[in-house]
Parts: sequence; structure tokens; C-alpha cells
Amino acid sequence: MQKNIVVMAMSTLNDKSGELSQSKFSYEGSGKEAEEYYSQLEPCSRMILEKEGSLDHIIILATEATKVPRKFICQGEERCISAVDFYLERLEIKDMTKVRIVDLEEDAFTPAINETIDKIRKIWKMEHKKNNQCKLWIDTQGGFRNISLVMNAMMSLLKDGGIEVSGIYATKFNSDNKVQMVTDQTSTYKIFEFVSGINEFTRYGRGEQLVDYYDSVGATPPNTINTMKKIAESIQMCNMYEFDSELKELRKEVANNDVSQPSLINIFWNQIRNDYGPLLTEECTGLDVVEWFYKKKFYQQAITYIEAKLPQEWVDMKLITYEVEDSVCKELQLKLKKTNENKKNTMVTQLAIQFFKWQSIMLMKKKGSEVKVYSVDSFRNTKNLKQGRELQYRDANKIDIIQVERKYTKNKKCCIENLGDMKVKLKKGCEEEIMDMLLLYKLLKNERNNFNHMSERKNRADQETLGRVINLFIKVGKEVYQA
Repeated sequence: MQKNIVVMAMSTLNDKSGELSQSKFSYEGSGKEAEEYYSQLEPCSRMILEKEGSLDHIIILATEATKVPRKFICQGEERCISAVDFYLERLEIKDMTKVRIVDLEEDAFTPAINETIDKIRKIWKMEHKKNNQCKLWIDTQGGFRNISLVMNAMMSLLKDGGIEVSGIYATKFNSDNKVQMVTDQTSTYKIFEFVSGINEFTRYGRGEQLVDYYDSVGATPPNTINTMKKIAESIQMCNMYEFDSELKELRKEVANNDVSQPSLINIFWNQIRNDYGPLLTEECTGLDVVEWFYKKKFYQQAITYIEAKLPQEWVDMKLITYEVEDSVCKELQLKLKKTNENKKNTMVTQLAIQFFKWQSIMLMKKKGSEVKVYSVDSFRNTKNLKQGRELQYRDANKIDIIQVERKYTKNKKCCIENLGDMKVKLKKGCEEEIMDMLLLYKLLKNERNNFNHMSERKNRADQETLGRVINLFIKVGKEVYQA
């Protein structure tokens, strides 16, 4: 059985010189003559009653002025009754168990929002326990000037809890018209959902609300919305290859976008462009992507992208060049059990392992039973980063032939196996900056492994420290890329 819940904000009685004004209303598909009404909240409630068959739960947000009896004349008869009671009388509501009054104050309406949501949720739960289906209807006709904001806040919070609004109505009042029409404002309020969806995506990288908006209005989402949703999903899943693929698709759609067509998505193209910035250009680099993640505080995604994508980019940009026998690379991947890894990643990572003695952002120092965790550096600038290099690589200009080494443990002893030679060159003029960038890469890669492997070690970086390291990595990277 269907149960109808109606939520409204009561208005004070509209009278002229002490006499209550009378009007007539109708609605699309009524099929009968216009009906007279006196209370502003009558039309929408009567329409729901006639179309849906019942008014089972009525929630009225009422200010003190709407609850106080006042004298007026209605149809030649003197009355003294409150606006709330007059509405209930006009609707012939005699069973007061159907009615719930929520105190509303114009200057402090947050308690009313909480109470209303709580009442709706309890009704919803109670009716579903009885195997009844609920429909929620919103009447935005009454209340003070800001009541639409209150209603919109309630609808958003209810939706998060799985309660959708079936319809939003108001009376389009015009004193020059003999009949006032009840209008469906549902599609207008859906625009708020679209705006919320755009904001949710740009702030948090989630695309569900955008798709939900189009589902709710019975429309097919544009390709751009589906692409944005896929980008959001790839971010959430830390799938950096899927992210790059969908980002390329979004670039095409932005380039081919016809802003002359009137549609909601066109309103927000500028916001999308501002949010993605250089990511929508063909000149976009992996470092631009990392900076985009960093600004959104998607730190895990940032370090995953650094680990997965940037070493290849450095080799392709000839920031780092090397010559090595293919057999040496294959042997190294075999020893490390990384035969499916991109070869450029393998060799750049190997350089970082051999160039630097620093192993992690944070270190642990034991003193008796106490363990102290501290940062190996402040990471506010590159001043001390040279200390993280192995002694023989302190001078970046003199790097030439590297012995490719594989470290392993045998009989509880650390052993080193030389696999062959690798000739290495760093881009001339920015060798020191590349070395700093490589060190930060190594530290962030190891931190990423701590995250992904759910390490229980206590030397994981906190959010603030990790943010500083990523930020410094971006700053150093920009110096290298611009050079």
C-alpha cells in the first residue's frame, strides 16, 4: 500500500482589512472546475490527495506566528484560529496522529531541519516495516523567504540516506489570474543536484551524483558525464592507466564542445576547464597530473601516479638517458620478480636505489622500550637533500658508468650481485635538480609501498609530512621540466 508524506512550511493567513482573501486553483490534468481555497497551503495538498489518494503523514514547519490564533473574517463569518489549525480544518484532517508540527525559527532553522529529517526517517522506517511503500512530497509554497534553502538542505540530506523526493510543488500565484495553477518544481530543484554533482566531482573526484541527476530526470547522461564518472572511478581505484586513458577522452570532448547549445553541462564548462587546467591540453605532463592530485589532497593517488608513470616520462623526455644490455635489464627484472614492469621504470628505479642511501621519509629510533619516529629531513627545501646520496654520487656531473647491482640476503648476510654495466647521463645543466627529483621519487615510491602493502611499521609519514614531500617533488620537478 502507498503512504504519502507531505512536508510544508506554514504561512501566516493572508487577509486584507481583516477579511481572508479567496481564490481558485487548478492543476494540469485536473479534469474538473477550479476549486476555491483560502489557506495558501491548500492547493498542493488537495492535488496530492486527489491524485495519490491519501494524505497519510503531514509534517508542518511552523513559526510561532502561524501557531497563534488570530481574528479574521472568512466567507462573512468571524473566526479566531491559527494558520496551522485553519489549514487542517480546510483539509478536513481530524486524525491528529497524522500531523507532526515542527517548531521553526527564521533566524535559527537548523534544529527544524534536523527534527524534520528525523521524523521523515522514522515514518519511512515504520511504514516499510508494515510493507508499505512511501512517497515524499514537498510543498514549497509557504514559509519565510529562505525556506527554499531549508527545503533543499533537507532533500539533500535525505537523499544521502536513500530517501528520494517524489515531487516538489508550489502555487504560481498571480493576482491578475482568476485561477492559480499548481506547478511542478521538481525539475527546477534537480538543478541543485546537478550543481552539487559538479562540486562533488571537482572537490572529491566522485561522479555518482552527476549520473544520479540524469537518471532522476529520465535523461541519458552526455558522454562528458560518463567520462567524468570513469575518471572519478579510476581515481578512487588508483588506476592510473585508466585515468590517463579517460583524461585523453575528456580532452577531446572539451575541444569539440559546442557551447552554443543550451544545456546544463555547458554552464559548467568553465568550471571544469578551471578545475582541470593544463590537464586538458595536449602539452599536459605527468607532473601536471601529480600537481592536480596534490592540490585536491589525493596524496595516495599522487604517489601512485609518480611511481607508475613518471620514470617513463623522464626517459622519453631524455632527462635521464642510459645504455644497458637488454639481457642485463631482463636479468634484473627476473631477479626482482618484476618481469611485467615497464623496463624504463625498472632501470630508473634501479638508479634511485643505487644513488641514494635514504630509504624512507620517516625513521625510527629506539631508546630502551621507547620508539621515536622522526622525519629524515624537513623537506621544506632542497638544502639537505644531497646528504641522502651515496658518497660516490654526491657530484651529479661525474655520473657515468654504473654497476647494476642486485642486493639480496643469504645466510642472514647482505650480498651484492653485479649484473653488468649501465652508462648513465643526466640532462646537461640540471643534473643536481634531477638527482634531487630522483631521491624524492625513491622516498615517495617506498611510501606508496607502505600504503599499498598496509605496512604495520610505525615509520609511515603523516599527512602533513607526506604533503610537504610531494610539494617539494613538484617544485623540483618544475625546475627540471622548465629547464
